[in-house]
Amino acid sequence: MKFVINRKSEGGYQFFLKDSADRPVLWSPRFETKTECKDGIAVLKRQVTGHVEFDKWQTDSGRYVFHLRNKEGHLLAMSSPFGSKGECVRHIYEVQQKVPVAGEEDLSF
Repeated sequence: MKFVINRKSEGGYQFFLKDSADRPVLWSPRFETKTECKDGIAVLKRQVTGHVEFDKWQTDSGRYVFHLRNKEGHLLAMSSPFGSKGECVRHIYEVQQKVPVAGEEDLSF
């Protein structure tokens, strides 16, 4: 897994967490600056193994998603939609295991 930083066309920055097949698993809210975006990645890396809450639910279309929030309820990242509850839970486990050591790629130039 790796974090990819992008510059948004409407301004600001956002990160995506991509799996080994280069598919997005998570994406962040929009940040005003690249520094804030990089700080968001650092917070997620530090807190994902026990200091975040995973909210998961089924969407109206029948897909499953999860959000990661810190203990104060601040949104850290949102997942891509998954086809089954099992796939969603598997990705939560994978995120917990791999985010702390995930690499980073900056495409915001």
